[in-house]
Amino acid sequence: MTNRHCVQVIAITGGKGGTGKSTLAINLSVALAMSGQRVVLLDGNLELPCIDTLLNIRPQRTLADLLEGKCSLKELLHPGPRGINLILGDPFSSAALNLQTAHHAGIINSFNEIQRDLDVLIVDTASGANSSVLNFTRAAHEVVMVLCNEPASILNTYALIRTLNNHYNIRRFRVISNRTYSPMEGLDAFNKLLALTANSAEVSLMYVGNLPEDLAVRYASHKRRAAYDFSPRSKFSRELEAIACKVSKWPLPTTPRGHIEFFTDSLIMAPQHHGTKTLR
Repeated sequence: MTNRHCVQVIAITGGKGGTGKSTLAINLSVALAMSGQRVVLLDGNLELPCIDTLLNIRPQRTLADLLEGKCSLKELLHPGPRGINLILGDPFSSAALNLQTAHHAGIINSFNEIQRDLDVLIVDTASGANSSVLNFTRAAHEVVMVLCNEPASILNTYALIRTLNNHYNIRRFRVISNRTYSPMEGLDAFNKLLALTANSAEVSLMYVGNLPEDLAVRYASHKRRAAYDFSPRSKFSRELEAIACKVSKWPLPTTPRGHIEFFTDSLIMAPQHHGTKTLR
């Protein structure tokens, strides 16, 4: 018997800006919280954080205060919609600029302090492949790529997948198509990405679903609200709820992978499991 408590850590990332990563991160966090899970959302875009703006929040403390040693991570927790907790950045602080991997590792390790206070950690990363994106993404247990059905988004997402696979041996990527006009368009975007990885036996892409272009999201954005909370019966919210149900069933990690990782201590303490489990 063990006292360990495993936390599901999900990085929301993508190769190109403007695909709706932060919107997805906020709404997925709210949906999971409304299903009864304890959720923390980290704004991992250290240089240009935006979750505070999207939710019209002015935190008293930000990641800059943690980096400067002014507070602990637990003191950064800010209440968000529907019971989620937020860890936010400061776009006007120079403390988060030009950070090295050691700084990112320090942020990641500080999460051990709140391990027993949450069930899911959502990490909203920046776009592209800068050092913070790579370090936060490889430290997560699940990597969700957000893409739109346009060439730049698909090609840049593929480039990020290649980088994470080649340099950090990350093999499994989950994919959500966003801002689509039909389910078929979402699947089409995924298939285009899948075709680019066809020759790589070490990359596994798993389609999670699609989120439609919906005026409800725009209205919620104007109100600085989460669309899932503001308009729960919209097409976007219904599709998001289906995605959240799938996310809730993803397997929890059982062993550390040997590099920077959130909540590594709980994985090291995990009992050894025998046999294999098929991922669906």
